[in-house]
Amino acid sequence: MQSPYAQGPHRQVNMREARSLEHNLKDMASENGVTKVSWVTILGYGSGDFGFNLYFAGLNLYLLYYYTDVLNIDPAVAGLIIMLPVIWDGVSDPLMGWIVTRTRSRFGKFRPYILFGAPLMGLSFVGMFAAPIWFPDHVIIACLVTHTIFRTAYTVASVPYSSLAAALTHSSQERGTMTGVRMMAAMIGGVVTAATMLKLASYFGNGDMREGFVQVAGVYALLSSVMMVVIFLTTSEEVRFASRQTVTSRQTLSFLRHNRAFWILCGASFIGVIGSAIGGKSIVYYINYYAGHPDSVSEVMSIGILGAGIGIPLWTLIARRLSKRWVWVIGASGAALINLALFFFDVKAVVTLTALAFCNGIMGGAVAVMFWSMLPDTVEYGQWRSRVRDDGIVFGLSQLISKAGSGLGVGLIGLLLSAIGYTAGIDQSAETLQGIRAYAFLIPAAASALSALVILFYPLDVQLHSRIVRGLARREPGNSGG
Repeated sequence: MQSPYAQGPHRQVNMREARSLEHNLKDMASENGVTKVSWVTILGYGSGDFGFNLYFAGLNLYLLYYYTDVLNIDPAVAGLIIMLPVIWDGVSDPLMGWIVTRTRSRFGKFRPYILFGAPLMGLSFVGMFAAPIWFPDHVIIACLVTHTIFRTAYTVASVPYSSLAAALTHSSQERGTMTGVRMMAAMIGGVVTAATMLKLASYFGNGDMREGFVQVAGVYALLSSVMMVVIFLTTSEEVRFASRQTVTSRQTLSFLRHNRAFWILCGASFIGVIGSAIGGKSIVYYINYYAGHPDSVSEVMSIGILGAGIGIPLWTLIARRLSKRWVWVIGASGAALINLALFFFDVKAVVTLTALAFCNGIMGGAVAVMFWSMLPDTVEYGQWRSRVRDDGIVFGLSQLISKAGSGLGVGLIGLLLSAIGYTAGIDQSAETLQGIRAYAFLIPAAASALSALVILFYPLDVQLHSRIVRGLARREPGNSGG
């Protein structure tokens, strides 16, 4: 019986094998510098994260504040409202990853969920702020239920969106470029949210912050939904290494068990996200109560996010010279040092706070852009080690880890604020102020340093990933590479 890899001069190549060989040659050509992803796709895919981050930044920056200072919910209870849905994320995120891997449609695996998930996200985001007003006798239950519904809707669209990156190209460098654009768009969304949400809530509500937040949420939902349509229209799923057969649960477990790169990356990210969440929430209270500049909260936070946005293209270029792992280490270590400086020098002046927040943002941008650039590479690493590919489970679990870290951080800060006696809208005691100061800077510094240590064990670099991609191409049926 003739080998399937035999290449005699008179051998006929059927159409399926010819198409497979053509795709493999294109994939390998992309690693040699041939442009594979158009700028329309890069910009369309990347800019979509502006829409996602209007939601996520709104939740991360101001939802706890909305619960504690607008709805007057006890900080410990507010923290639990944000933290408890993480338990559901533990089911919904991997489940969504499992679903998208097994989806077959004429639009692909991932894009339909982004398009049709847009209205679900928008309506649930508005409902998260509106429900406590609609049900004034059941505020706590309304907040918990609507927050859980929003996180579910966000999962339905965001897991496929993140997964789509691995289906657009195999090139690690092109993924780095796409991630740079994506992170820039995300940071712009974060800047817009940080700078405008409180001010617009006050303006739209004419002093009634409850009504104002609902109207701002409606504006954000509309803008985000438009961006979901842009993603759908400007992308297509091209990658050919994915299995043409349905992936079984046993194969998924094998893929995860052998994927050391994925687990190290997510471990480093989980640690960093917890610290970032605690610091990001605490800084609102630090500027308001400890530094004594409540009118400067939006400005300082916006400048910090702007720093990350400016740093992202710089780190993307640096990552072409250094390994992605070392860019992470530099950024995380720099963030740790800046947080320590903010703590030990007892910074209160707005100008100094703003300058250091800007520098901190630049350093934090390195970690953000590297995570999303490194994550798609772990798909091929796991495929090489296990001989099965499951894009969806990688991005579903990574999203769970990110949201779990964020939810745990926000929940902890609510509990910690309650433990030190924080009460909204009054002068805080000296003990409370010192606790806020420690939460804002010491915890993020420790988390950043530990994150840098963990990522040192990440096994992939550009050269190894390129060899893995070429090896996977040779495994493809119909390829003469053996």
